[in-house]
This record gives sequence, C-alpha cells and structure tokens, in this order.
Amino acid sequence: QYVASITISATTTLKFIAVDAAGNIYTTGTTHSADFPVANAHQPQNGGDHDSFVTKIEGANGPAPTATACALSFSDVPPGSAFYAYVRCLACEGIVQGYDDGTFRPGLPVTRAQLTKIVANAAGYYDAPIEQTFEDVLPDSTFYLYIERLAARGIVAGYACGGEGEPCGQDERPYFRPGGHVTRGQAAKMADAAARLTAPPPGTQAFEDVPPAHTFYLWVERLAERSVMAGYACGGSGEPCGPGSRPYFRPHNGVTRGQASKIASNAFFPECSP
Repeated sequence: QYVASITISATTTLKFIAVDAAGNIYTTGTTHSADFPVANAHQPQNGGDHDSFVTKIEGANGPAPTATACALSFSDVPPGSAFYAYVRCLACEGIVQGYDDGTFRPGLPVTRAQLTKIVANAAGYYDAPIEQTFEDVLPDSTFYLYIERLAARGIVAGYACGGEGEPCGQDERPYFRPGGHVTRGQAAKMADAAARLTAPPPGTQAFEDVPPAHTFYLWVERLAERSVMAGYACGGSGEPCGPGSRPYFRPHNGVTRGQASKIASNAFFPECSP
C-alpha cells in the first residue's frame, strides 16, 4: 500500500493508493467537486460539502509478458528449457533477476530470503515495515523489506532464539535464517498464503505422503487443486503405490531457483504457464 496526500485538482485530494496481486489499483480520497466522475457508484450525488471516494482500476498489469514483449533472457535458461516460460514471466515482471554474467542458475537451491522476495513482489506487497522482527535480518539487510512484509501478514515465521549460534538479544527476537534452504512444503505454504487460494474440497488428498494430518496439507492441497505444484509418480524407491496410486509430493525436498520460479509463476501469473 502506498500512503500519500496528493492534490490532483482544486477540489479533489488523493489519499491512498493500493495494488492487489491481480494488478488492480484502488484509490481513495476526498472531493467537493460538483462533477466528479462516477460509475456504478453507491452514492452518485454529493452528500455534503466534502465526500470520500473509492475507485478501482482493473487490469493494471496489462497483457501477460511474452517473448516479443520482453527482451530479458538468461544464457542458462534458453527457450525450450523446463523453466523458460516461468523464469521469463517473472523476469519480465521485474520479480526475479539473474547474475552479472547473464545466467539465472536455475539449479541452485533457493534460500528462505530469496523466496520471500519472489513471493512478496509477486503478491504486490510494497508496504513499509513497522519494526524489526528477526534478530538476523537487520533493516539494512538486502531482504529486510520482503521478509518483514510477509512476516507482518503471518506468512513466514522464524525460530526461537537461544539455540546454538543464535543468542537471545535484549528483545529476544526470533531468527529467520535467511540463508537457509526452503523445502517444498514451506514453499507451498508461502505461495498459497500470499496468493490467497481457495480451500480444497473436504476429504481430498492429492499426495500419498501428505495426508490430512500433515503440517503442510492444506497449502499443498490448495496448490495441487490449482495445478500450481505437482508430485512424482508412485512406484519408486521408498514410494510404494497405495490403493489410489497417488503421486508423492516429497514435502521435505529442497527447492531450486527454477522450481521456485515455476511455483510463483503458476500461483500469481497462471497466464504465463505454457
């Protein structure tokens, strides 16, 4: 959310602007204009000397990025590669970046901090943090803004201080461990919570290794229902096929930069999916 106080005419002042994950813009303000433009307004006539207004502008994101609309590319994510469409989509939206040598390095593990940046930007969270939440993520840290934005919404949490190498400070803040790797279960929770997807039908279970009692069940099911994340066919080593031959999700497996891009693209920009 952007907070402002901008006089746009002698009679109208803009107070707030916000953008949602779909790219819709919302504005509020006050006016005492006699001809303020209205459409489907709850109260189309002035109700007094000054009136408040709320305006929604739909589809601000415009068309989905395409190969012809965006020139960004990475030498190690060529057209035809498994993650090309997803990486390109996020890069064209300004959500992910590569390295100075022109590579994206899709096979590298994504860190907790990197994924918070991807998710926060994809969700359109741009508000200013109120205070420092984590002992190991200072206000001048590269990922401070993104981590705080998700923490403020309860999307990410940390680890209690007092463990080895994580002493408790005066405020006993938890630790975020920004350089730690992300699991598939954690990525599902983060993406689903930020994208605010609908709950799955009662009683569904998409994956053999994520039953209803599992920590990440709800988030994994929501993403599976929207085809945001998929699993692995049963029958492999340690993954026997049950009566329903459900696939396995492998919630404790790590997530690469390429996989993180696919998850975020599917969750927030499904129009980019091939």
